[in-house]
Amino acid sequence: MDVPPLPAVLRRTPTHLTANMAEAVLVQWSRRFRTVEAGTGLTPERLELLAVIAAEGTMSAGDLSEALGVTAPAVTRMVNGLEVEGLVRKSTGHLDRRIVFVHLTAAGRRVMERGRANRVRDMAANLRGLNDRELAQLDNGLRILRLLLD
Repeated sequence: MDVPPLPAVLRRTPTHLTANMAEAVLVQWSRRFRTVEAGTGLTPERLELLAVIAAEGTMSAGDLSEALGVTAPAVTRMVNGLEVEGLVRKSTGHLDRRIVFVHLTAAGRRVMERGRANRVRDMAANLRGLNDRELAQLDNGLRILRLLLD
């Protein structure tokens, strides 16, 4: 994988060079994941909606719209399609029946688990050539990256 050159507007500092490498690697892995996830038959947007609910638990349609950065009508369309497929179910609020809550079904959890297993399997296949020391170094770097994202 060739790393694109550092954008000209940025100074060549160790931080910028490392960030440039991280960006290139993350973009490439993201592309790989999209290829692996294509086997689910779901759009990336619908998978992201399922992932948000899987991570956060039951959410209102409004909160989903905000979390995904999309309009309320877009969430409604996605949720309706996922409900038809049996991956989510909707309920209304007890105090305000205008509020729609979206829940992951058992089938939705299975889709998410299968997708995650496929991504991990694909990534593991790429890591098989690394020795224990290299795996430990990579694990340490990923833990640092994870801390920065939290």
